[in-house]
Amino acid sequence: MRLIPDVLAEPGARIRAVLDGIFGPLAVVGTAFATQRRTCRAAGGELTSERLSGLREIIWRQLAELPAADGAGIVAAPCVVAGRDRHLEWWQRTGAGEGGSDGYARIRLNLDPESIDLYDYLEMDWFTVPRREGRRHVYGPYIDFSGADRYVLTTTVPVLDDGEFIGVAGADIRMSHLEPELLAILRSVPVPAVLVTAERRVVAANTARWIAGTRVPHLPDVADGEFAAVTEVGTDSGWRLAAAAAAAAGEPGF
Repeated sequence: MRLIPDVLAEPGARIRAVLDGIFGPLAVVGTAFATQRRTCRAAGGELTSERLSGLREIIWRQLAELPAADGAGIVAAPCVVAGRDRHLEWWQRTGAGEGGSDGYARIRLNLDPESIDLYDYLEMDWFTVPRREGRRHVYGPYIDFSGADRYVLTTTVPVLDDGEFIGVAGADIRMSHLEPELLAILRSVPVPAVLVTAERRVVAANTARWIAGTRVPHLPDVADGEFAAVTEVGTDSGWRLAAAAAAAAGEPGF
């Protein structure tokens, strides 16, 4: 089978649409965060944790738009919230009968900077990249031991108030929900294809040649002869979608 040059154009666009569908609700949460802070400052007051808790209904509504999300919320930069070096307003889905308002419960982590068990998000890529580079970020997939103990992606958007970075809005997306959607897209590629992160981790593939969660030896590149087509997914994901060269097209398991 001859591989046409644009074989990845449509699946690449569909993957971008999936990611954009995640970032959209996060932008709504981020706007609400910045608006709340501006409102407090305009009134001559400070943004307190009590006032910030008023965002919960907005976060719940956006979680309803993200059925694949385990949780979502905002994570503040140092001292943005009065008297708090670190602060987050993050809500997780709860199962029936597990409590929490409208099926959501606020996650509570140790944010005490003097504690040995500090959850130091100030050093985590999903926070530092938006702060440093002023752009959205996709981190993972990874096992979220500090949250739901699930295999997730963390997606974040920077939140600015008059140009000042005040934190991020984000969501943890369950791979158990996202991977089947991505796999359905990859099945439209007529040869073995794989989606990998910038860290070379396999997100999904349409063949058993690549196993989700493992790392490939190097980032896919047409120059190495293994792949006939490679495209950057974009949307600040760092992902690459690659289609195998013709020699691999008839491999077992495809």
